[in-house]
Amino acid sequence: MARINRVIRSPIWQVKIEVADPNCIWNVNPSCSFYKIIKANNVNAAVRGAATYCNRKMKEFPGVYFKYSTHDVKEYFYPINSSFNESQEKSFITRSKY
Repeated sequence: MARINRVIRSPIWQVKIEVADPNCIWNVNPSCSFYKIIKANNVNAAVRGAATYCNRKMKEFPGVYFKYSTHDVKEYFYPINSSFNESQEKSFITRSKY
């Protein structure tokens, strides 16, 4: 039996991470920020996951400082179904009539 487009809402959060890299070891820019996607049940667990990520990266790249924001945590929504439009001439799927 085929599984039919079942929507599952899994708790995923995004936490803002700021990076200070004066020697440009991790990135080409000396300072940058990005959102880290973390799978967690609530906001507090997402912040703990961000802290673990920052500590692990600081051990991996000495001299680079990763800092997470406790105020910029928001729920992450992602599209379940992706759609694409392609012309029929370029497509390898052909339509047939029965």
